[in-house]
Amino acid sequence: MKTTSIDELLARRAPVVHRLVRPPWRLLKRTLGIADYWERRRHLLYYRAVIRLAREYVPSGAGVLDVGANKADLLSELSWFDRRVALDVVPLPRRRGIERVTIDFMEYRPDMDYDLVLCLQTLEHIEDPGPFARKLLETGKTVIISVPYKWPRGAYEPHVQDPVDEIKLLAWTGRQPTEFEVVANGMDRLIAVYSGHQATQRG
Repeated sequence: MKTTSIDELLARRAPVVHRLVRPPWRLLKRTLGIADYWERRRHLLYYRAVIRLAREYVPSGAGVLDVGANKADLLSELSWFDRRVALDVVPLPRRRGIERVTIDFMEYRPDMDYDLVLCLQTLEHIEDPGPFARKLLETGKTVIISVPYKWPRGAYEPHVQDPVDEIKLLAWTGRQPTEFEVVANGMDRLIAVYSGHQATQRG
């Protein structure tokens, strides 16, 4: 059953008020020591869906790259890959068995053909996501992309591309996904899988 937190409900119905109350609310959560717990729980369904798709499409592999890896939480679960690489523009925390690369992805020159590339909740932050998305598809044999699904503009200030849907994602990537699914976990997320060589869509 789909549940919506007070935070998510406020973001949808009163985005201006949401932006004003978020900083003191985050400070309170950190003070009480509950921020990590609730943030992790909020993403459980979404993470499980990505891990399930990764295992289904790439049950074994030499390398996986997570672009915009944040804390590299999800890479820690992909233990069946020989090499796991976390890439972000900010320094990443140390994780056992995970390589860290701090660089703008558009400047990154991979030293291998990755069996799987992940890019989760990142494209919506980018002013020009088209070239970024197409480079993802060039970098991995299988690529899993997730974006916030139809979040209203202004619901979360760092998102410059909301609302995002299947049509907008197709415009960025130039390719139809092998499959996609919507994870209803509070505010929905669209997960798209690109596997193998597919034709580029031309307008």
